[in-house]
Amino acid sequence: MKNRRRRAVMMEYVIIAVLVAAAVVVAVIMFGKNLSYEMNVATESLSDAKGAENFQKNLQTNAAQDVKKAADHEKAMHNYK
Repeated sequence: MKNRRRRAVMMEYVIIAVLVAAAVVVAVIMFGKNLSYEMNVATESLSDAKGAENFQKNLQTNAAQDVKKAADHEKAMHNYK
């Protein structure tokens, strides 16, 4: 009886671990690119303050370009007939 209960508790822990792992995978898929940029900024700031500032400026420039590309794509999709 005691051994059966131990196995049941262990199985519950395995299920919890699998759910946590699945949540981590979903979070990485959803936020991976932004998280990668933020981690790069943090790494640059720890190593060199000026480098982090330059990286942040580049990031803002790239973000502006990405917004423009998305807007152009949306216009192209609406003009398609």
